Amino acid sequence: GPLEKNRNLGIKLYNENQFDQSLATLNKALSYDQFDAQSNTYAGLIEYRAGNYEQAAYHFKVALQSDPSSEKAKDGLTETLIKMGKPDLALDALERSAAMAEKVNDPREQRTNVKRHYTGQIDENLYADKIDDRLRIARAYQKLGDYDNAGLFYKKAIELRPQSTGALVALGNLYSQIGNKQQARACLAKAYNINPAA
Repeated sequence: GPLEKNRNLGIKLYNENQFDQSLATLNKALSYDQFDAQSNTYAGLIEYRAGNYEQAAYHFKVALQSDPSSEKAKDGLTETLIKMGKPDLALDALERSAAMAEKVNDPREQRTNVKRHYTGQIDENLYADKIDDRLRIARAYQKLGDYDNAGLFYKKAIELRPQSTGALVALGNLYSQIGNKQQARACLAKAYNINPAA
């Protein structure tokens, strides 16, 4: 239908770096369904590039309401809110999407007898998401060149799960990027002791 046609063309134009035409086409797609996740995500990416952060944040939020597990929208919203100086809002939004995604994936409805098991599983998943959220914010800061805040959020992820080799390696790489070789080595050694394959 017209929604898919305009959405696909909008994404194609985006990938060809024709951002004005892409946005016009995506807006046409959104006139058929204002909650379309992909059209909102790409519209958000274009507004972000243009420095229209409020508009970008709006599109990413709508995208995440429709598809709470969209990695592109999560990254987009995180970077946009951090650019606006609102990391706490980024964390809130990520935690909300995680909770929404869990609801979508929660098969408890049909299996009340094993309710307890699922509740535990969901808490565990949300806990893992909390760690991912902090890593995502750290990466966004790192990409924007704000290494102090990047380090802070990597450390928050490690506080939540000290055994997280992914977070330790990421922090180690950040330290080596800013030339702090000693700290970099300490983080990588710690990760290696937990898991030699890290």
